[in-house]
Amino acid sequence: MEQSILQLEDIDAGYYRREVLHSVSMNLVENRILLLVGPNGAGKSTLLKVIAGILRQWKGKVLFEGRDLDGMSAARRAGIGISYFFQGGEIFGNLTVRENLEIAITSLNGKKFEKKMGEIFKIFPKLKLMETRRAGFLSGGEKHQLALGMIFIREPKLVLLDEPSAGLSPTLVKEVLESIKKMKEQLGASVLLVEQNVKEGLKIADTVCLMKTGEIVKETSPEAIIKEGLLEKLFFE
Repeated sequence: MEQSILQLEDIDAGYYRREVLHSVSMNLVENRILLLVGPNGAGKSTLLKVIAGILRQWKGKVLFEGRDLDGMSAARRAGIGISYFFQGGEIFGNLTVRENLEIAITSLNGKKFEKKMGEIFKIFPKLKLMETRRAGFLSGGEKHQLALGMIFIREPKLVLLDEPSAGLSPTLVKEVLESIKKMKEQLGASVLLVEQNVKEGLKIADTVCLMKTGEIVKETSPEAIIKEGLLEKLFFE
């Protein structure tokens, strides 16, 4: 039986007096990738901020594993297994690749730490070759890989990804998104993905929610999106 890890119930939210999200409801099943698609200004990033606890909703509920997160800080949400990837990712440029990963999992003992490190390097073999290099000297794509590795190495239950491929070349976009699917499968996590390259995002998604003017207008499969021409309707009608 499919188990929900995240449920949103009638979420309203915004900034100051400007409402951005209107009665948003959504369900994410465990160990699935849900792709959130919509034009600029649809409210996608705002929704991720509400789930992460960076922005508090005005109305409605955010349920994580059945637990109401109302009033819980972003730090506490991170502590119970919710990780948030900002556009571009966050790394420590003055530290080496290995040191960045070490900071991400300081709570693990030596044996488990090396095991998790090996798993990340298996997914990102380039990072293994640059283990002792300062992260600030990595290319844009390598920095994205490191930032993603720092998130997944923590063993999160839910990963919120806000345009993880932003600023990358088409080849690197495909590489980064494929690595997200590998990490989800090998390290275990549920993923809510906002991705500007919708075509590549559809290749790794299990479910798609279409969003427009602060509302979820349809939940469907990647196959239906292409077959029914739903993207054209969403962006151009």
